[in-house]
Amino acid sequence: MRLSILPLGLACLLVAPPSPARVHHRAAAHRTGDGGVARVHGTLANGPGGRRAWHAGGTVRGGEGDLGHASASGVAGPNGRIAGGHRTTVDGDGTIARQGGVVALGANGGTMRGGRNVQRNPDGSMQADYAVSDQGAAGGSFNQSGSRTRGADGERTASRQTEASGVRGSYEGSTTRAGGMLDHDSTIIGANGNTYEGQTRVTRGEGLSHSGTCTNAQGQTFECR
Repeated sequence: MRLSILPLGLACLLVAPPSPARVHHRAAAHRTGDGGVARVHGTLANGPGGRRAWHAGGTVRGGEGDLGHASASGVAGPNGRIAGGHRTTVDGDGTIARQGGVVALGANGGTMRGGRNVQRNPDGSMQADYAVSDQGAAGGSFNQSGSRTRGADGERTASRQTEASGVRGSYEGSTTRAGGMLDHDSTIIGANGNTYEGQTRVTRGEGLSHSGTCTNAQGQTFECR
């Protein structure tokens, strides 16, 4: 089933006739080609000082039992803007998929973006992933992404990667989990050029092991503290 809920919802806003009211709302429903039903709605609100908020969404129920829902909303004003949305689909075989995302822009130039996807399958398995990034107005940044899975037999895996940097230095880390074992690797670089590299492993039934190396800006190793 192909969904076009969000464009329909936005269209409700765009075709709204001029009105002295500060809030505009439109809703509509119609039959789809496969005998299903689609319902959409949209709302736009304007406030003082250029402030604005909007929302659009809708639901489609297909003739074969498929279901889809999508929505998006946002606000804007003197302090910045933020907008986000999500979409959920349920297929006739029971597969459920959900996607979502958000974007924020600060008045000082900072930005944030994030997104997430999840799918659950009829056999009980699942896959999910996400990503988020942040850029500070002063130049610092943060990025993280990850994923996790669950097999039909219940076996789980997961991974995560992180990067951060700023005036005080930078950090890179990676974590993976699978088969009763968790591994974490990290690298930290200070503003003075000193570097720390560490590896940690946790094994089910055995415990934890760790090793780390510290190096100064000239490439000489020294005792980590």
